[in-house]
Amino acid sequence: MADKSRVKSNRPDFRSSIPEYNNEEILNVLKKRKQYQKEAAEIALKEAIKRGLINSEQDLFAEEFQEKPTEFSIFPTIENNRNRTKIRKSIARVLLISGAIPIVWGAIKIIEGQILEGSILIVLGAIWVYAATQQFKTVNLKMINLLLIMLAASVIYIIKLFVFFENPALLDFLIPVILGTLITYGLLFIHRMK
Repeated sequence: MADKSRVKSNRPDFRSSIPEYNNEEILNVLKKRKQYQKEAAEIALKEAIKRGLINSEQDLFAEEFQEKPTEFSIFPTIENNRNRTKIRKSIARVLLISGAIPIVWGAIKIIEGQILEGSILIVLGAIWVYAATQQFKTVNLKMINLLLIMLAASVIYIIKLFVFFENPALLDFLIPVILGTLITYGLLFIHRMK
Protein backbone atom coordinates (compact mmCIF):
# COMPACT_ATOMS: atom_id res chain seq x y z
CA MET A 1 0.00 0.00 0.00
CA ALA A 2 1.37 3.41 -0.96
CA ASP A 3 2.18 5.76 1.86
CA LYS A 4 0.81 9.30 1.53
CA SER A 5 3.41 11.98 1.05
CA ARG A 6 4.11 14.07 4.10
CA VAL A 7 5.87 16.81 2.16
CA LYS A 8 4.29 20.19 2.77
CA SER A 9 3.79 22.62 -0.05
CA ASN A 10 5.59 25.97 0.05
CA ARG A 11 2.44 27.68 -1.19
CA PRO A 12 0.49 29.51 1.52
CA ASP A 13 -2.81 27.97 2.47
CA PHE A 14 -5.61 30.47 1.80
CA ARG A 15 -7.66 28.97 4.65
CA SER A 16 -5.19 30.43 7.12
CA SER A 17 -3.93 33.43 5.12
CA ILE A 18 -7.26 35.06 4.12
CA PRO A 19 -8.40 35.59 7.74
CA GLU A 20 -5.11 37.47 8.28
CA TYR A 21 -5.83 39.89 5.42
CA ASN A 22 -6.65 43.48 6.30
CA ASN A 23 -10.11 44.85 5.49
CA GLU A 24 -9.03 46.33 2.17
CA GLU A 25 -7.55 43.02 1.02
CA ILE A 26 -10.72 41.13 2.04
CA LEU A 27 -12.86 43.59 0.06
CA ASN A 28 -10.50 43.25 -2.90
CA VAL A 29 -10.92 39.46 -2.85
CA LEU A 30 -14.69 39.92 -2.85
CA LYS A 31 -14.51 42.35 -5.77
CA LYS A 32 -12.43 39.85 -7.76
CA ARG A 33 -13.98 36.69 -6.34
CA LYS A 34 -14.40 35.10 -9.78
CA GLN A 35 -10.61 35.01 -10.10
CA TYR A 36 -10.26 33.04 -6.86
CA GLN A 37 -11.04 29.45 -6.00
CA LYS A 38 -14.63 29.13 -4.84
CA GLU A 39 -13.58 28.08 -1.34
CA ALA A 40 -11.23 31.07 -1.01
CA ALA A 41 -14.00 33.48 -2.03
CA GLU A 42 -16.33 31.86 0.50
CA ILE A 43 -13.76 32.27 3.28
CA ALA A 44 -13.34 35.95 2.34
CA LEU A 45 -17.13 36.35 2.35
CA LYS A 46 -17.45 34.83 5.84
CA GLU A 47 -14.58 36.97 7.10
CA ALA A 48 -16.16 40.14 5.64
CA ILE A 49 -19.49 39.35 7.34
CA LYS A 50 -17.72 38.54 10.61
CA ARG A 51 -15.87 41.88 10.52
CA GLY A 52 -19.01 43.79 9.57
CA LEU A 53 -17.64 44.90 6.22
CA ILE A 54 -20.83 43.61 4.59
CA ASN A 55 -24.10 42.41 6.09
CA SER A 56 -24.79 39.35 3.95
CA GLU A 57 -23.98 37.64 0.68
CA GLN A 58 -26.67 39.81 -0.96
CA ASP A 59 -24.37 42.83 -0.55
CA LEU A 60 -22.16 41.33 -3.26
CA PHE A 61 -24.80 42.36 -5.82
CA ALA A 62 -23.95 46.02 -5.13
CA GLU A 63 -22.14 47.94 -7.86
CA GLU A 64 -18.88 48.18 -5.90
CA PHE A 65 -18.57 44.37 -5.86
CA GLN A 66 -19.21 43.89 -9.57
CA GLU A 67 -15.99 43.03 -11.28
CA LYS A 68 -15.04 45.44 -14.00
CA PRO A 69 -13.75 43.86 -17.19
CA THR A 70 -10.01 44.02 -17.45
CA GLU A 71 -8.57 45.92 -20.36
CA PHE A 72 -5.66 44.60 -22.37
CA SER A 73 -2.40 46.29 -21.53
CA ILE A 74 1.15 45.63 -22.59
CA PHE A 75 2.15 46.43 -19.01
CA PRO A 76 -0.41 44.82 -16.70
CA THR A 77 -1.35 46.55 -13.46
CA ILE A 78 -0.21 44.63 -10.42
CA GLU A 79 -2.22 45.66 -7.40
CA ASN A 80 -0.62 43.43 -4.78
CA ASN A 81 2.56 45.04 -3.41
CA ARG A 82 4.11 41.67 -2.63
CA ASN A 83 3.62 40.49 -6.23
CA ARG A 84 4.86 43.81 -7.58
CA THR A 85 8.05 43.43 -5.54
CA LYS A 86 8.56 39.84 -6.72
CA ILE A 87 8.14 40.82 -10.37
CA ARG A 88 10.48 43.81 -9.99
CA LYS A 89 13.13 41.60 -8.43
CA SER A 90 12.71 38.96 -11.15
CA ILE A 91 13.20 41.58 -13.86
CA ALA A 92 16.18 42.96 -11.94
CA ARG A 93 17.73 39.46 -11.94
CA VAL A 94 17.39 39.26 -15.72
CA LEU A 95 18.95 42.72 -16.05
CA LEU A 96 21.77 41.67 -13.73
CA ILE A 97 22.47 38.51 -15.75
CA SER A 98 22.36 40.46 -19.03
CA GLY A 99 25.14 42.66 -17.63
CA ALA A 100 27.44 39.66 -18.01
CA ILE A 101 27.22 39.94 -21.81
CA PRO A 102 29.33 43.10 -22.20
CA ILE A 103 31.72 41.89 -19.49
CA VAL A 104 32.35 38.57 -21.27
CA TRP A 105 32.48 40.27 -24.68
CA GLY A 106 34.98 42.79 -23.27
CA ALA A 107 37.16 39.97 -21.92
CA ILE A 108 37.12 38.34 -25.37
CA LYS A 109 38.11 41.65 -26.97
CA ILE A 110 41.03 42.01 -24.52
CA ILE A 111 42.19 38.47 -25.31
CA GLU A 112 42.04 39.37 -29.03
CA GLY A 113 44.32 42.33 -28.31
CA GLN A 114 41.68 45.09 -28.48
CA ILE A 115 42.43 46.31 -24.97
CA LEU A 116 40.74 49.73 -25.13
CA GLU A 117 37.44 48.43 -26.55
CA GLY A 118 37.49 45.44 -24.20
CA SER A 119 38.16 47.61 -21.16
CA ILE A 120 35.35 50.00 -22.06
CA LEU A 121 32.95 47.07 -22.47
CA ILE A 122 33.94 45.64 -19.08
CA VAL A 123 33.49 49.02 -17.35
CA LEU A 124 30.11 49.55 -19.04
CA GLY A 125 29.09 46.02 -18.08
CA ALA A 126 30.03 46.73 -14.46
CA ILE A 127 27.99 49.96 -14.52
CA TRP A 128 25.06 47.99 -15.98
CA VAL A 129 25.33 45.39 -13.20
CA TYR A 130 25.45 48.13 -10.54
CA ALA A 131 22.39 49.89 -11.98
CA ALA A 132 20.52 46.57 -12.19
CA THR A 133 21.29 45.71 -8.56
CA GLN A 134 19.72 49.02 -7.50
CA GLN A 135 16.35 47.72 -8.71
CA PHE A 136 16.35 45.00 -6.03
CA LYS A 137 15.78 47.59 -3.29
CA THR A 138 13.24 49.81 -4.99
CA VAL A 139 12.45 51.28 -8.40
CA ASN A 140 15.27 53.74 -9.05
CA LEU A 141 14.22 55.87 -12.03
CA LYS A 142 17.67 57.44 -12.46
CA MET A 143 19.21 53.99 -12.82
CA ILE A 144 16.41 52.82 -15.15
CA ASN A 145 17.02 55.86 -17.36
CA LEU A 146 20.77 55.13 -17.29
CA LEU A 147 20.08 51.52 -18.32
CA LEU A 148 17.81 52.70 -21.17
CA ILE A 149 20.56 55.04 -22.42
CA MET A 150 23.12 52.24 -22.18
CA LEU A 151 20.75 49.92 -24.03
CA ALA A 152 20.39 52.48 -26.83
CA ALA A 153 24.19 52.78 -26.98
CA SER A 154 24.48 48.99 -27.15
CA VAL A 155 22.08 48.92 -30.11
CA ILE A 156 24.35 51.37 -31.93
CA TYR A 157 27.40 49.24 -31.04
CA ILE A 158 25.69 46.05 -32.30
CA ILE A 159 24.71 47.77 -35.56
CA LYS A 160 28.36 48.82 -35.95
CA LEU A 161 29.41 45.19 -35.44
CA PHE A 162 26.94 43.97 -38.08
CA VAL A 163 28.22 46.48 -40.64
CA PHE A 164 31.63 44.78 -40.53
CA PHE A 165 30.25 41.24 -40.13
CA GLU A 166 30.88 38.93 -43.08
CA ASN A 167 28.00 36.61 -44.05
CA PRO A 168 25.85 36.94 -40.91
CA ALA A 169 23.28 34.21 -40.33
CA LEU A 170 19.65 34.87 -39.43
CA LEU A 171 20.29 33.99 -35.78
CA ASP A 172 23.06 36.59 -35.65
CA PHE A 173 20.33 39.21 -36.13
CA LEU A 174 17.50 37.45 -34.35
CA ILE A 175 19.16 36.84 -30.97
CA PRO A 176 20.20 40.49 -30.33
CA VAL A 177 16.79 41.74 -31.50
CA ILE A 178 14.90 39.37 -29.17
CA LEU A 179 17.22 40.01 -26.23
CA GLY A 180 17.09 43.77 -26.77
CA THR A 181 13.30 43.70 -27.00
CA LEU A 182 12.97 41.70 -23.78
CA ILE A 183 15.38 43.96 -21.90
CA THR A 184 13.57 47.06 -23.19
CA TYR A 185 10.24 45.60 -22.08
CA GLY A 186 11.63 44.79 -18.63
CA LEU A 187 13.08 48.27 -18.19
CA LEU A 188 9.87 49.98 -19.30
CA PHE A 189 7.80 47.66 -17.07
CA ILE A 190 9.90 48.54 -14.02
CA HIS A 191 9.75 52.24 -15.00
CA ARG A 192 5.96 52.00 -15.09
CA MET A 193 5.86 50.43 -11.61
CA LYS A 194 7.07 53.66 -9.99
